[in-house]
Amino acid sequence: MFLTKIKTPFSFIIFGASGDLARLKLFPALYELAFQRRFPEEYVVLGFGRTPMSDQEFRKRVSEGVHGKFGKKTDAKALNSLLGHCFFFHGQYDEQGDYEKMARRLADLHNGKKAECAAYFGVPPPVFKPIIERLAGVRFALGEKLKIILEKPFGENEASAVDLFHFTSRFFKSEDVFLLDHYLGKSSVQSILPLRYNNAILNMLLKGNVISNIQINALEDVGIGKRIGYFESVGIIKDMIQSHLMQILALFAMSLPVKPDTASVRREKVNLFSALRYGDKPCGIVLGQYKSYKREEGVAKGSKTTTFAAVRFNIDLLDWYQVPVYIRTGKRLNRHHTYVTVEFKKPAFQQTDKKIESNKLIIELFPEEKIQIRLVNEEGKLVTKIREVISAESLACTGDDCLPEHGRLILDAFLGNPSHFLSFEEIIACWRFVDSLMACTTKHGVPVVSYADGGEGPADQHRLIRQDGFEWHDPSK
Repeated sequence: MFLTKIKTPFSFIIFGASGDLARLKLFPALYELAFQRRFPEEYVVLGFGRTPMSDQEFRKRVSEGVHGKFGKKTDAKALNSLLGHCFFFHGQYDEQGDYEKMARRLADLHNGKKAECAAYFGVPPPVFKPIIERLAGVRFALGEKLKIILEKPFGENEASAVDLFHFTSRFFKSEDVFLLDHYLGKSSVQSILPLRYNNAILNMLLKGNVISNIQINALEDVGIGKRIGYFESVGIIKDMIQSHLMQILALFAMSLPVKPDTASVRREKVNLFSALRYGDKPCGIVLGQYKSYKREEGVAKGSKTTTFAAVRFNIDLLDWYQVPVYIRTGKRLNRHHTYVTVEFKKPAFQQTDKKIESNKLIIELFPEEKIQIRLVNEEGKLVTKIREVISAESLACTGDDCLPEHGRLILDAFLGNPSHFLSFEEIIACWRFVDSLMACTTKHGVPVVSYADGGEGPADQHRLIRQDGFEWHDPSK
């Protein structure tokens, strides 16, 4: 079996190494890469944190993160090999002297040999700038091929995203900056464009003239958990819609460039995001907050933070004229289910026949990763019965070479493959739409409706879609 590997010695610096993101996502991803032997013999994983910690304490934290993910399936040999390459550096994010000490520590760990370097930002956005600037100050000490990997969110609105873009561009070339949205590391999401390119029949179906509507759902049965501090400042629209779900929409609805190179794909995504227009009545949105949210520790009294949103909007491009798009996402609902439904128009003579379901293309991302095509057939001789014919195929990665989202993206960053990362142009275009939508909700005083924990969310989500004659589709039914 041929596996894509990192072949040259490297350093992987994790800023925020003592945080939950590193423990829950990065450490298991690094273990999986080590288990599959995708690392060279010489490499260093260096945790950088403001909390004092010894190498042994850091290795214990890495081990806990791996065992928390894989449990008894953890391979002791692979884990011990990874731990032997893990070290910790205690420093302050805004102290240039600490970065110089860190660079000397890495040089010692590599015995003075040259190594590539990537720095992962698992920290809140407000500390992005000091880290970027001070890393640039030791770029040549860390290696000429220094890359930085920034995890979403990228700013809190269009203005701050533009500011981050200009600031980052002062210190790093665009090809050395990797903007990570972990949804783009999912194998099912990565399969959408190849499916469109490799199957002419599928791409011919993804045209606005044959589609009645598109629905994108990301429903969760859990609450906010330990993310209250972050979530109170952003809410569900900025957390889920602004990047994750709009990226999925783009992969379905963007025009296909002749060649699927990164620059061309990004250009078409920006074109799509720039054409999004929200609806009226008012703003084409329903907002909600689960009832127990205000009892969560750290939530401000009287908080209006949204934990549910259903949005209706259109794409102002000729190919998508009058095709409504619905995005629905929420926390503490009655199920955990992420899926996209493309509903096709019925022939004119079937428009009023309620017995016949419309054809649908469904891609599920969680809990299963699969593609479904739903057709309609008639059966029976004496009494005709209408039934759906469902064809489904898994999109999940199978075999020993599969990687978790962060593992796949970390590997791509080291290999210099930007195809599954964002560009600042995409991010800014998305923020422009979200900013205008949120300004509309403020102007019109769109209420944040309380909904029951473990329910389906605010009842008005059905009014939103029924005004166009549609219903929310649930592929599990």
